[in-house]
Amino acid sequence: MDVSVEAFAICRIARDAALIIPAISDLKIMYVLNGTMHLSVDGNESLVSPAGSIVLLPKNLGRTLMGQEPVKRTYSAQDVIRMGIHNLMYVDAFAGEEHDIRVLCGRIKIGFASDFDAFDGLVQPISAKPENDAFVRSAFQTMLDESRFRTAGSQALANTLMKACLVELLRHDLDRLHHPGNAPSILLKPGVGRSVIAIFSQPSATHSVASLARIACMSRSAFAKAFVETTGATPIEFVTRARLAKARDLIAATGSSIASIATAVGFASRSHFSSRFRQRYGEDPTAYRKRTRQEADPTSSDPPTPLAGGCPP
Repeated sequence: MDVSVEAFAICRIARDAALIIPAISDLKIMYVLNGTMHLSVDGNESLVSPAGSIVLLPKNLGRTLMGQEPVKRTYSAQDVIRMGIHNLMYVDAFAGEEHDIRVLCGRIKIGFASDFDAFDGLVQPISAKPENDAFVRSAFQTMLDESRFRTAGSQALANTLMKACLVELLRHDLDRLHHPGNAPSILLKPGVGRSVIAIFSQPSATHSVASLARIACMSRSAFAKAFVETTGATPIEFVTRARLAKARDLIAATGSSIASIATAVGFASRSHFSSRFRQRYGEDPTAYRKRTRQEADPTSSDPPTPLAGGCPP
C-alpha cells in the first residue's frame, strides 16, 4: 500500500463555532492538535475526538467540525480559507484571536493497485486515539514541517510517516474495524490481498478461482465468498476489470494496435475486448485513445511511441 500526502491545512475553531467542509473526492485525514473536536459526517453519528485523535474520513461526504458548546456561529470553509506563510493553508472558524480547537487536516491518496482503491467502500469515519501518542504527534508535526519547508526527500519522508500513522490508526481496534463500512476489509484479509496483487501483477495470466484460492492459501469456497465480500466482485469479474485497466493504460501510453493490446492483456478477440471496454468505460478503445491524446496535447496529432517489442504480456 502506497500512501501519498497531497496537502495540509490547519483548521482553527472557536468553542461555539461550526466549520462546514464540503465533500471532496479524496480521502482526508485529521489529527486533533488541541482541544476536543466534535465531528459530524454526512449519514453518520457524531464523533467526539480529543487531542491526539486521528480520524480518517471517507470520500465524497461533507463534514462539520464543531466545538463543545451550543453552536452560535457557522462558517463555510470556502469563505474562510486563506494562505499563510510557507504556503500553509489556514481555515479559521473564529473571530479575533480566540480559538479553542486546532486540527491538522491532510488530503491523502492511498494506492493499492491500478484501478482499485481499497478505501472506496469506506462509508464511516475511522477514528482512534492511538496509545503511541508521542510518536503520532511527532510524526504529524514532522509532516507539517516538511510540507512548509520543503527540501530534498521531504515528500518521501512525509509519505512514510503518514503510512506509519495509518497503521497506528487501523490496528488500534481491529475487532471494531471488522464491522461492515468501518474499514477497508482487504487490509484485514491478507489472503484476498495477495490474490488481488497477483491479478494486477499478471492480468493476462490464466487465473481461475482455484488458482487464486491457492495464492490466498484458502479453500476454494471460502476464498470465493471472502473475495466477493471484500471487493464487491467475483474473482473472475475482478480479473476482467484488471485486464481492462491494464489495456486502458497501454492504449493511452503506447501506439500499439488495439488488437495487439487486447491479446497482450488476455482477451481472445478484439471484438470481445472492445465490447467489455465500452461497458466498463463508456466508450470504445479507439475513441478513448483519440480523446486522451487530444487532452494531453491538443496541438499534436503524433501517436505515442510503441513499446519496444510490442506490448508486454
